[in-house]
Amino acid sequence: MLPTRTAFLAAALLLGAVTAFAQESGTGPFLIYFDEFSANLTQQTRPIIADVAQRAREAKAVRIEARASATGSQLANRYLAMTRSQVVADELVKDGVDPGKLRQVVIGQSGSEDASVAERRVDLVIER
Repeated sequence: MLPTRTAFLAAALLLGAVTAFAQESGTGPFLIYFDEFSANLTQQTRPIIADVAQRAREAKAVRIEARASATGSQLANRYLAMTRSQVVADELVKDGVDPGKLRQVVIGQSGSEDASVAERRVDLVIER
């Protein structure tokens, strides 16, 4: 059963509120969105990663949680999520983060049937 538009909007508002609170605390999640079937970073995502890299210098670790939408097969989505995770990890290292601080968690397709951009993302969480 697909969620109603109202349920989707409520979930989006809740996710936005949780994300805003977590970002104010400085631990995230910081969200990196991707185009469909893509692992390419955009000009909008690079400043977010640079901000996380700066915050990570004082952190114990950075958890990189990679997801993909319901479009495509589960195997293809898992591979896409792994690729997205590695692209973000490489950018964090390029921005000065010690690779030993990075913990990659590949979630792949989250089980949701949502094919929207909300699932095509990497969440960055700073562990203190």
